[in-house]
Amino acid sequence: MDEELKLTSQLFRRHRRVLLAGGVPLFFLCVFLCRENGRLLEGVVLTAFLWVAAVFDYYYGLIFDRLTFPMALFAVCFHFHGIMDAPNLLLGAVTGGAPLFALAVLTNGGIGGGDVKLAAAGGLWLGSQGVLLALALASWFGGLTAIFLLVSGRRKRKDAIAFGPFISLGIWTAFFFGARLLADYETFCLG
Repeated sequence: MDEELKLTSQLFRRHRRVLLAGGVPLFFLCVFLCRENGRLLEGVVLTAFLWVAAVFDYYYGLIFDRLTFPMALFAVCFHFHGIMDAPNLLLGAVTGGAPLFALAVLTNGGIGGGDVKLAAAGGLWLGSQGVLLALALASWFGGLTAIFLLVSGRRKRKDAIAFGPFISLGIWTAFFFGARLLADYETFCLG
């Protein structure tokens, strides 16, 4: 890119069809999933942040700070009333961001700073246990997609694949289905 790309209303207008095509069904899915648990506003806000992050990372390989920082701030606001205690919130951010930060350092930029911040913000939403589930799911989703792309010949081994959409999907899945997935895991693996 010749000039620095910034998160602006022009960028949103450029991708409005994609954002709306996915955003509208996701909104109705949130309404359906939150019909009994009273977390509709929280689910819609989180879904909006994750969808925008996934779209822009897919197209540009960037997850903007102007997106992840408000996402983190909203998480703190939603959890400020005592659902999750402050130490668990901070532990969630560290648990989400630290593994990806280590990967970013070890792979010399194979994982970007936006991915690290998105995972840390996800940790604020989910707590430490939830964000670990989200990262495991993101790894599965990303790995299966990479295998499919390699086998189908759509990507070569050295081609980059944006990881942000998979982090977003992992966080979203852990938010809506995490308690059930963890309960099923405990039942299945721990008896």
